[in-house]
Amino acid sequence: MKVTLKDGRTVDLITLTPEDADRLHEMLPQMSQETLMWSMAPYQREWVQHWLSSPTTIHLAAEHEGKIVGFTAIEAYAHPKRRGVGYLGTYFHRDYTASELPAATTHHLLEKALEQGLHKIDTGAVAEDTETLTLLEQLGFETEGRRREDFLGEDGAYHDIIIIGKVL
Repeated sequence: MKVTLKDGRTVDLITLTPEDADRLHEMLPQMSQETLMWSMAPYQREWVQHWLSSPTTIHLAAEHEGKIVGFTAIEAYAHPKRRGVGYLGTYFHRDYTASELPAATTHHLLEKALEQGLHKIDTGAVAEDTETLTLLEQLGFETEGRRREDFLGEDGAYHDIIIIGKVL
């Protein structure tokens, strides 16, 4: 599937295989400084390998000129009482975060999740990460709660996590 950005770049939405782990791992440090500050960086290669090999993970990558420039994933919870619910993660190269690519990729991933029988997607973001929270609200996610002082930031302070979700 192709996505044409307003600036004319054409990006392919693809599914990766475990053999693409190095390519994805190379992209992760290329996220914006703000994203890296509020994320779980630095990302371990083992985590990336898990994302690409887990049978409970649905994902889409964005590829431009042979390089991965974005990745979205939903990992379905394994416990039977959480059946039909998954957790969303999004990761985009700093040159694409201000484009419509994150919204388009996440939208297509949510459609895939619905097709595969998921009922609800949840996620969270640091309260100060307004860019991520705004994107998710535009995609129909709603605030469901707050985990107080749950993320130790680079500034040495604890920050709240906003819990957000979307029923598909």
